[in-house]
Amino acid sequence: MLQLATINLAPDKQIVPFQPNHLYSLELKGYELEYVSNIPNYDQYIIQNADPLLTWTAVVRGKIILIFGVRPFWPHVYEAWMLPGAGIEDNAIAVVRGARKILTNVMQEYDMMRLQIAVRVSNDTAYKFAKSLYFKEEAIMRQFGPEGADYYLMTRFV
Repeated sequence: MLQLATINLAPDKQIVPFQPNHLYSLELKGYELEYVSNIPNYDQYIIQNADPLLTWTAVVRGKIILIFGVRPFWPHVYEAWMLPGAGIEDNAIAVVRGARKILTNVMQEYDMMRLQIAVRVSNDTAYKFAKSLYFKEEAIMRQFGPEGADYYLMTRFV
C-alpha cells in the first residue's frame, strides 16, 4: 500500500500528508475564491471528502500553497481535485514535479485505468497546470461548475 510520507522538493519545499487544519491556512484567490463561494460550507465539504490516504498539501517555507487529492469515482476510475493558493505560481516547477510523482505512484498502486479532473475553461493557469500533470482534454462540460462556468473534462491514463 502506498505510504503517505513527506516528499522533499527542495530544502524549503515539501509535499506532506493533508491535515484538515491545512485548509484554513490556504490563501485562496481569483477563480478559487469564486469557486468555493458557490459551495455552502466548502471547508466541511473538502474535509469530509478528502480521503486521508489520497490527499496532500504542498508547503513552501511554512506556507500552504496547494491542497490536492484523488477520490474514487467507481472501480479503477478516480477523480483528481486541487485547491491552489497564493504562492503556487512562484513554485510551480517543484510542485508539478512532486505532484506528477505522487499521481503516477497512486495510479499504479490503486490500479487506476482512468484519472480525470475538471478544469475551468477560462482558467489558463489551471489548464496549463493540468497539462503539465499529463492530463489531456476530453470534453467541455457546459455550465458544470458551482458558479455555472464551463469546465474541461481532462483525463490521464496509466
